[in-house]
Amino acid sequence: MARVKRSIYRQPLTPSGIRKIEEGTLNWFDPEMFANFNTGALEQYLDEKNRREAFDIPAWDWKKIWIAIAIGTLFALINQYVGLKVGMVVAGSWYIIYILGMAWRWNPPTLNVAATASNGAAMICTGFVFTFPAIFILAYDPSEYVGGSPLITHLPMTRILTISILSTMVSGILGVMYFIVFRRIWLVEDPLPTPGFEATVKMLDLSRVVSSEAGEQAKRSFKMTVSWITATALFTFFRDFPIIKGRSILDHLFGGPHYAAGDIIFTPEPAKYTVASISLIPIQFGLGWFMKARTAFLIFLGTMFTWFFVVPLAVASHIPYIYFNTGEVFDVADMSMFWPLAQRGLLAGTPYEGVPTSPALAAYQLARIMAIGTIFGGGITALLKMIPVFKTVFADLRKVESSGEGARASYIPRKGWYEWPAEHIKVMLVVTLLIVFMVFWAGGFPFFASLVFAILLISLTFILGAIAVKVMGETGTEPVSATSFLVLIILILTFKLFGMSRSELLIMSLIGTTVFGGAISMSGDTILNFKNGLYCGNRPHDLVRGLTPGIIPGAIVSGLSAAFLSYGLAKGELNLPAPQAHAFVVFAKGLVVGAVDWNIFAAGIVVGVLIELAIGMGTAFGLGMYLPLGLQVPLLVGGLWRSSWEKYVLEPRYGGDERMKTLKLLDTYMMATGLIVGEAIMGTLVALYLVAGLIF
Repeated sequence: MARVKRSIYRQPLTPSGIRKIEEGTLNWFDPEMFANFNTGALEQYLDEKNRREAFDIPAWDWKKIWIAIAIGTLFALINQYVGLKVGMVVAGSWYIIYILGMAWRWNPPTLNVAATASNGAAMICTGFVFTFPAIFILAYDPSEYVGGSPLITHLPMTRILTISILSTMVSGILGVMYFIVFRRIWLVEDPLPTPGFEATVKMLDLSRVVSSEAGEQAKRSFKMTVSWITATALFTFFRDFPIIKGRSILDHLFGGPHYAAGDIIFTPEPAKYTVASISLIPIQFGLGWFMKARTAFLIFLGTMFTWFFVVPLAVASHIPYIYFNTGEVFDVADMSMFWPLAQRGLLAGTPYEGVPTSPALAAYQLARIMAIGTIFGGGITALLKMIPVFKTVFADLRKVESSGEGARASYIPRKGWYEWPAEHIKVMLVVTLLIVFMVFWAGGFPFFASLVFAILLISLTFILGAIAVKVMGETGTEPVSATSFLVLIILILTFKLFGMSRSELLIMSLIGTTVFGGAISMSGDTILNFKNGLYCGNRPHDLVRGLTPGIIPGAIVSGLSAAFLSYGLAKGELNLPAPQAHAFVVFAKGLVVGAVDWNIFAAGIVVGVLIELAIGMGTAFGLGMYLPLGLQVPLLVGGLWRSSWEKYVLEPRYGGDERMKTLKLLDTYMMATGLIVGEAIMGTLVALYLVAGLIF
């Protein structure tokens, strides 16, 4: 007797689901649909149903698409600021689109296509958020000098922006094309669970049955968002804008040893064993709300580990601190000798500009190297844990290719395209290869190095993109950091073979990693949109068509805003920690000139491995280790508040009414989005003012 093929993803069908599938009477958003998610049989049934019936459902509307792209492009700017501020980005544009769709009565297929278009514009920024700022830090930040000089000695701004933006555009579209292959395997035949997708499908269902009362509530939610944005922007203006003799209003009123730049400080400088503070930062409360208590607490645990274990232990143990700018070695406990000089402004313009001026801050610099090791160790361990899954990736791809499933019924006679034509993958592959090669070569990089990079890009995007889709579909988290570190290692080691100068080598490697980050984010981030599309009656063709136009304005805004903000933070004018970018700085310095304490980095790797094996969040723990304590307190408060509100308010009041629970939860999402957007917009305006002062 033949054995029935088993899957680690598929759930068992319910009896009523089996009956309705066999009868052909199961429709989108039926109760049986919600009860049979990830069964495999449901997904194949709906895919066939979509092939027959989706052409008759009005889903494409250019006006709605352009509205969504405009909102997504704004979020590309917002994500740039938020990512540099706290090391994370949030897909907040989705919630704005959902609220608009509910208020204006868009049907679910139209709403999901619009959300997909918005996602393309907003999330192409990934590489510009995490990697691109490292170029500016290595060029302009005195604290990252080695031997008294920056590692990047010449930064042709127009050239690197042109190369980065054009290459990110075409590689991002290639990443979307690659997903055409992945969709059939991991959304239909053997559906990945994609944690959290149920909530967005429920929102689509809500837009379908929305009543006039619910529509009015959606409009109220949108007005509430505008109110939160306005109030938060006003607070950020008072906190940050230098309106009174170069100081903000809050600095003027409360500035002193216990308040500075939005931080309430409990251990004034020069702090010895730790720096205890609370930051007045609405963004973090909003992010904590989205995360809920468990995730926010695990990230905060990393912060506690740094500030209440690593930092005081380093000071008490008199750990040596290597200052690579001068090559000197200091006792970390004696760094407060620089404090009086810093107070009188006597360090600026000297080799000691940027040196930590207190024992706690010097120990924190060492802890940040450990944190970067933790991020790296946790990310790589997470990938290694997925090896049993990776074994099936290419077997699945070969199976689809040999069976012809990838192209089956892509074009429906007298109706049009259901899937995007698979032949376009090969076309886009060649286009990407040629454009990326020509852009880098024309930009002044060596001929063969440019050609090799273009080949590596299309290869690594496919290989690591498959892994990213798999991990995203299984865990809900995309391994951008871990895969980008791997790409940076590959590029630096490869480009060393071409005899480039150190500055040219670093610029090309970091631009290449930026481009890769944009491409892989398009493969991984879009799985949720396509999974939603399967359940609401979308044609994959419409989703691809909606996703790709947003990449172009999103890449332009991401590149320009990244350059602008990165210049300001590297020059010390903007209070942006940029944890991911600094991680790439430390990693690049270590790979190119060995300017990193490898013992501390290795200790961080061990921590990341252990945390990943213990709780499965080594990268998040490492990110928490990297950030100041004050910045993370609002994150924890937001997460705890969300979980408490759901337990003690939402459930008792609306426990049996799923529709009202969804609406009320969506209201809170709009509040959190308002906090993030309000601070990001005003923070960017303040940055414009400050950086303009540097330039002009």
